[in-house]
Amino acid sequence: MYLLLLLIALATPLTAQISQSTFQRHSIAVDFPEGASWGYGLPTLADYDGDGDLDFSVSNLTRGLYWFEHRGPGDWVRRKVGDVALRQLGATSFDVDRDSRPDLVIGGYWYRNPGNPREAEFERIEYDPEIADIHDIVVGDINGDGRDDLIVLGDRSGCFWYEIPEDPIRNEVWKRTTVTMDVLVKRDWIHSGIFPKGVGDLDGDGDMDLVVTDRWFENSGDGSEWTMHRLMFGSRGPYGLSARSWIVDLDEDGDADIVTTHGDQQNSAVAWLENTGEKPPKFTPHYLANLAPGTRGSFHSLAVADFDLDGDLDIMTAEQEDQTIPPVGAGPRFFVFENLGNLQFIERVIYDGRLGGHDILVGDVDGDGDPDIASKIWVRWEDNANGGRFHADYFENRTR
Repeated sequence: MYLLLLLIALATPLTAQISQSTFQRHSIAVDFPEGASWGYGLPTLADYDGDGDLDFSVSNLTRGLYWFEHRGPGDWVRRKVGDVALRQLGATSFDVDRDSRPDLVIGGYWYRNPGNPREAEFERIEYDPEIADIHDIVVGDINGDGRDDLIVLGDRSGCFWYEIPEDPIRNEVWKRTTVTMDVLVKRDWIHSGIFPKGVGDLDGDGDMDLVVTDRWFENSGDGSEWTMHRLMFGSRGPYGLSARSWIVDLDEDGDADIVTTHGDQQNSAVAWLENTGEKPPKFTPHYLANLAPGTRGSFHSLAVADFDLDGDLDIMTAEQEDQTIPPVGAGPRFFVFENLGNLQFIERVIYDGRLGGHDILVGDVDGDGDPDIASKIWVRWEDNANGGRFHADYFENRTR
């Protein structure tokens, strides 16, 4: 009997639970050249200098846009991308001009990677002169031609997608197709919803659909027409309906589910919405329990990844530094809802150091095979651990 138990133990992989020791915090930046107290947006993670690791970008409102060259866990060098023409929050990075170098897209502009970004600024090119503030930007193949399209959402503009022209440098104005103008209707008042990964095939028909806070939009096939379906999730805060979303087959049953968080409001929740498999599908919400002391603030971040490398997907979020919608009974914290197997999630506090995060991004920054975290803020909390100053942070995953 003892030998049998020993053999079972040896055959069973041992994984430590996710905790505050799983991630080591390093500073990307502890101040910002323009020194503003709020309005830090436009985060991206991409290998801008082509050296094999991931770099980070951030800007402040209409001021400078910078990328931070990653040279080591605590060694990040600030470099200028260019100037920001309008107040913007959302951004994404992909190869717009198909020259094998990542570019940036921000609001109605894209910034072309010069190839030597350590020495030269990016060229700014306007692709749509008519859109205003953009909150969310994501990338996906909407029309099924095998190429990335751009999807944007702004509560003063609407929700659109753009087909990238063959020559995006010469053909500067891109074709815009409307997904919905519900965004601008006061009773809907949608502030955010599709970022960071609210694009995917929800109904299993081979085309990309969209999640926009408390509803999803079914793609007709080529992105020319969209049918709206309601979701049993969504809560209105001071800025309207706001959420973060991630489409993924979380239960591994062959169809796409939705992981989502409330945002821009207190008492934010995390849930995954189970795809029923019907045609069109309905989604059953499963809320994840909060265990740590205090009530939650605003969850303006979401990532789904196998943080502990045990073969299943975990869910990460963080509270904002925002004194108008703060957590109560605790400072802003970073959380991972660890998947214990069979979709049993337990909340783990991975960082509790009086620093918050906003639109956090996840990727293997250092190339060691586990997902790391890069974070910045939107507004400075006067009592944060950085003396009330701006900060951007890198959380190195030490699972490997």
